[in-house]
This record gives sequence, C-alpha cells and structure tokens, in this order.
Amino acid sequence: MGSLFYIILKSAKNSLKELLRKPGKLVMYLLVLLAMVGVIVASIFTKAAGKQVAPMFLFKGVFFAFIAMFFVATIRNGLSRGDTIFEMNDVNLLFVSPINPRKILLYGLLRLMKTCFFAGFFILFQANTLALFGIDYGGVLLAFGGYMLAMMVLSIGSLVIYNVTHGNPARKRAVKIAACLLFVPAVIYLIVKMLGAADLLAALEAVIASPFLSYIPIVGWTASGVSLLLTGELAAGLLYFAADALLGVSLVTYLMLSKTDYYEDTLVATETAFEKKRAMAEGNMNGTATSNKKVKVAKTGISGAGASAIFRKHIRESFRENRFGFLTVASVLMIAGSLVMAYFVKDLTVVLQILMWMQVFLISMGRGMKETYSHYIYMIPESSFKKMLWSNMEVFIKTLVESVLIFGLGALIAGSSVFVGIGCAAVFTLFSVMLLGINYLSMRITGADISMGMLLMIYMIAVLVIIAPGLAAALIVGFGIGGTAGTVVGLFILAAWELVAGLACFALSKGALDWCDMVAPRK
Repeated sequence: MGSLFYIILKSAKNSLKELLRKPGKLVMYLLVLLAMVGVIVASIFTKAAGKQVAPMFLFKGVFFAFIAMFFVATIRNGLSRGDTIFEMNDVNLLFVSPINPRKILLYGLLRLMKTCFFAGFFILFQANTLALFGIDYGGVLLAFGGYMLAMMVLSIGSLVIYNVTHGNPARKRAVKIAACLLFVPAVIYLIVKMLGAADLLAALEAVIASPFLSYIPIVGWTASGVSLLLTGELAAGLLYFAADALLGVSLVTYLMLSKTDYYEDTLVATETAFEKKRAMAEGNMNGTATSNKKVKVAKTGISGAGASAIFRKHIRESFRENRFGFLTVASVLMIAGSLVMAYFVKDLTVVLQILMWMQVFLISMGRGMKETYSHYIYMIPESSFKKMLWSNMEVFIKTLVESVLIFGLGALIAGSSVFVGIGCAAVFTLFSVMLLGINYLSMRITGADISMGMLLMIYMIAVLVIIAPGLAAALIVGFGIGGTAGTVVGLFILAAWELVAGLACFALSKGALDWCDMVAPRK
C-alpha cells in the first residue's frame, strides 16, 4: 500500500509544482476553490426555497431520466470495453508491479471517486433550477451525493459486465434482454395509466411513485432515495441508498474474488480512452469516434470559398449523418422533453433555465469548436472573426431551429404569451453566441478550451460572471414593470446583453485562430 500512497502523494506534489510555475492557472484554481467554499457556506446558511413552481414527483422523474442515461451508457460500455477507472500511467507503473491486485483495484476506486466528484460538480450550481421544486441547497448537496453514488456503482458495474460477457455473444444478449426487462413493467404501467386517465398529471404522478419505477436497480433506487430524503422520509430514503451501496460492494467483491487478474478487463477501456485523448491532441477528431455505424454517402463535394467552405462542410456532414439535417435524435429528445416540461410547469422561463444549463455543457460538442483541434481552419487565409463565424454557423442555425420549435410549440402547450415564447427563443439562441465567444476568448488567453475536462468549473464561473450584469438588469426591469409585459421586456434585455457580451468576447478573441499551435482538450 506504501507504493500506492507514494504515487498519490507524488502526483499531488507534481500538480502543485505545476501550479506554482503557472500563476495564471493557480489563480483559476483558487477561484474554483473559492466557489467550492461558497457552495459549502451556502449549503449551511441558505434557507429553504420559497415558492415551489413544479411538483416534487416531477423532480424524481427528471432525476430518474438523468441517471437512466448513464445506465444505458454503462450497459453499452460494459458490452464493448468496460469503464475507465485507471489511466495509462497506472497501467505502465502498477500493472507490472508486485502489488496485490486487490489493493490496485481499491486505488482505482479512489480515483473513480475523484472523477465522479468533478464530473458531477455542475449539479452544485443548479440551486436556482432545483429551487423550482422547492429544494434548498441542502437538497442540492443530497442530489449531488446520490449522483456520485449511482455513478460509482454504474462504473463498477460496467467492469463486471465486461468481465462476464467478454467474448461470449450469448451472455451479451442476455445482459441486453435483462436490462430492457428492468424497464418493461414501468413502461407497461405508464401506458395503462395514460390510456385510462382523464388527468395526465395525476397519471404521471402515479407512475413515478409506483414500485415499478422505484424498484429498478440503481436508477430507480437512486431517484427514489433522493426524493424520499428530500420529503423527510429518512428511513425509506436511506434504505434505497443502502441498496445502491450494497450492490456496489457486491460488485467489488465479485471482482476481487472471482477473478483477481482483472487487468485485461480494465486495460481495453484505459487504452481506448488514452487513444482518444491522443487523437484529439493531434487534431484527429475522426480518431475519437466511438460509433461503427456506416455513413451513407448521398452526395459529395463542398461548395463555398474560404471560411464559408467550413459551413458547407458541416451542412454536408449533418445531412449525411441524419436525413433531417439539424434535427438529430438528441434534438428531438430534447424538444420532446422540453414540451413535456412546459405542459406540466406551465412556465416557459422554467424550461428556458434548464435548457440554458444544458447548453453550457453541450456547446463544446458542436462541430465549430471541434474544428479548432484540426489544422485546416488555421490554414485558411482569412480573419479569425470570419472563421469563427462560419465554423459555428451550423450551431447557430441548429439552435435557432430548436428554439423556435421548443418555445413556439411550448407557448401553445403552456398557454403562454407568444411574445414570451419569442423572448425565450431569443435568449436561448443568443446564449449560444455568448458561450462560443467565451470559449474562443479562453483559447486566446489560455490556449485551451476550458469548456471541457477539469477546467469546466472555471468555465462555469466565467459564464456566471459574464451573464450576471444582463441577468440583474433583466430582473430589476422585469419585476419593476411586472406581469407578462415585465417578463417579455426582461427576456429581451437579457437577450440583448448576451448578444453584446458574445460579440465583445469574439472581438477580444482576435487572432485566436491565427496561431499555428493548435489547442487540445484538457483533462
């Protein structure tokens, strides 16, 4: 165990030395530390939220869907390559060392705790969103804890699935069938309730509260545990959390006892993750693809000249991957989920808040930002502003289409004013402009895309700081006028600020795409 402690301490020491050599990076991490302290202080002194806009059962449903996405990803990873709890340097140093494999696995689980903590850190900034369900900051921390517990169990489960099914197609089919069967009773109960119900809201509440959903391992257990603890049912909530913990301990015990030589199981995922990082660092975005799905080549050729050719390339790629172009499967699911939320909460601004938080994390996945990891965009003899504009034009159009569909149809479903829908669409669309500007500005200053990896927390703080003046002005004016008119005016004030802030960030990013040294995603 001394060797493992040595690695941990040495890694921490080297990280500290790196920070001391780079004052700018040290300042950014100090800001993150201050934000974390602020979160802890807020959790102690913040009182319960005021007006509850959305019912608590809807929070359970949303949290269930959130964990279910990771559950599906876990099954897919487990059937293909397992999950990553080690890095390549651990493989080179530990896997060849005379150290007990069980101790190495424990070391990997400690690393996994750190990964889950930073991956879910964004939940701690969801106080305003969760306040809509009447949840205070203590509840936010509880949701964060439930997320960490679920993610750790799912990651270990992915390794176990790979251990059991590797090289055995029959077992892989059995795991897929078993995973689907877990959700079948809840789906059937949902259909029955919806068909025979006059009140859809009451029917949905009955389904979410039913044992068919609550008893689904990990997903249902975690969502039920968090929601029960939030409503004061301590014993029942802790029982669900205990079920999660017991399952995790059982999976770890299986790995330790059934096959101590688990190195091969973890090596595939570790090597895959390492190759992806190296491909991104080298600007080879195709090397990061995880799908083996064949692309149907309907048309070939790229039109346009200069920077506009990048936009035409993105359009061609969009329609090759999806016949509907901008409306991907993820877009359709987001639109459908937003319309369902609008139906139940009857307030488009609530839907807008949730979508804006999602956009903070999804913006870096667009093709425009990915172009910065390849050398082609740097070779185009045009200004950085033009290259930024054309490379992100597809993102602008896609966001605009989604905004129109979500808030246009949402205004009809929620019974809101058409002008409120237009204002929400403007805020959501121009928010993406501001986020892209912040990303390019960070590249200009730090040479890194801070919307990915560990620097994501700094990126979130930057977004909050930049949008704060416009948000404050919108709230002051909106509440001053009052009513629907105040909401509409406030939305357009916020949209105008986002446009100004975004253009200012683009202007300050002058020259970001002129340097030959390409950026690379940071861990």
